[in-house]
Amino acid sequence: MRSILSRLIAALALAGAFAGAAHADGVAVTFERLAGVAGVSSTTVFRADLSGLGLANVTSISLFDSNSKQGGSPGAFSGFDLDAIVLSTTRATSATQMSGLSTLPAFDFTPAGTRFSAGTQRPPAAPRLAGTDPTGLDVDPAAATLGSFDAVWFTRGSVSLGDGGNITFNLTAPVSTAGLYLYVGEVGNTAGENIGGVFVSAAPVPEPGSWMLMLAGLGLCSAFLRRRPQA
Repeated sequence: MRSILSRLIAALALAGAFAGAAHADGVAVTFERLAGVAGVSSTTVFRADLSGLGLANVTSISLFDSNSKQGGSPGAFSGFDLDAIVLSTTRATSATQMSGLSTLPAFDFTPAGTRFSAGTQRPPAAPRLAGTDPTGLDVDPAAATLGSFDAVWFTRGSVSLGDGGNITFNLTAPVSTAGLYLYVGEVGNTAGENIGGVFVSAAPVPEPGSWMLMLAGLGLCSAFLRRRPQA
């Protein structure tokens, strides 16, 4: 019995290590708000220097709404309204420089490269958050256009995260952090609607199917461990 229990504990420990692997090499990021605004919607731009994080490269970036439930608009436009997210080796000092900024082609903004978890909406609620697909479960890349600071207020060119929502981008390939800057834009006035946290990782977030395979494997392992040897 003790042997079976020890094996089960070892299996659970292994599963826990696998589950935490996606963020084992991740670090939190601090943003600095740039002076001025970008685009026609007076987008506020935040800059983060990724070169001093202690990571050789980055493969995924996660953004979290602050869940303040203040400022901005209700319904479909609740929470942080993400105009754009880009990586560049150029250090911009003003938001007005976003229109001519040279960026790296590191993002896949389709559902295959994006993990979107919608937050809640402030009344009156809409069928889905702005910038999402008809299901409201994924970002619509054609509507959100997250590679450009081009939002036209809330009508197009951005995606709203909802209160407490979050979004993760798995990069198309590892990007060196040497001299690397991350820029994120929030449509319009940021009063009450800020980034609650940013997590940069050297490991991509697993596909949902990977978690299902892990759980299935745990089920088989548990079933095996429950079998008693015949006397």
